[in-house]
Amino acid sequence: MGKASARKRLRRNNAPSSIGSKGAFGTSIWSQAALVLVALMLLATSLGLLVFSVGPTVYDWSRMRQWQPVPAQVESVRLHVGRMARGAPHYVAVVRYRYQAGGAQHTGTRAAVDNAGDSWREFHQQLADRLHNAQRTGAPVQVWVNPTHPAESVVDRTLRVGPLVLNLVIAGFAGGAGLLVLAMVRTLRSERRGRNKRQAAAKSAT
Repeated sequence: MGKASARKRLRRNNAPSSIGSKGAFGTSIWSQAALVLVALMLLATSLGLLVFSVGPTVYDWSRMRQWQPVPAQVESVRLHVGRMARGAPHYVAVVRYRYQAGGAQHTGTRAAVDNAGDSWREFHQQLADRLHNAQRTGAPVQVWVNPTHPAESVVDRTLRVGPLVLNLVIAGFAGGAGLLVLAMVRTLRSERRGRNKRQAAAKSAT
């Protein structure tokens, strides 16, 4: 009699949790899939910033340290103002200049190390103003030319720490968040497997 009563109490205690866990199991599969997708997007954002922004910028800057100064004449310049994907303003100095190097005439269009532009208006505005004044007065500007490939040049070879650090922070945050989400998914899966084992053991006991 005691064993029968214990089994009845065990069935009553397990019945609601079994139903609830079944619903949680169905929901957790989609939840975990969504979390994995979010984690992959965060990791892709981090990797993309490192591979397509931070890495090329540092690499180009290191190469440009060996380039030689050459006078150039500015043909045209303007400050382009656009919008980034998140709606933030985007600035870039658009320039065209000509110079003599390697026994030939060349045309350059690269204004800065990171020629894609960013949201730091002050730098691009000052660079565009300086180039515009040179164009207006006809004064030459100094550009930096690759001695081994004279067709490659840049006006400002400064490594801008602000945008670089910002991209590194964003990449680190996105990568860390992605890894944290993956760890959370792993924990949820472990808990679900443990819950399923306990339920299987409870059913076998009845």
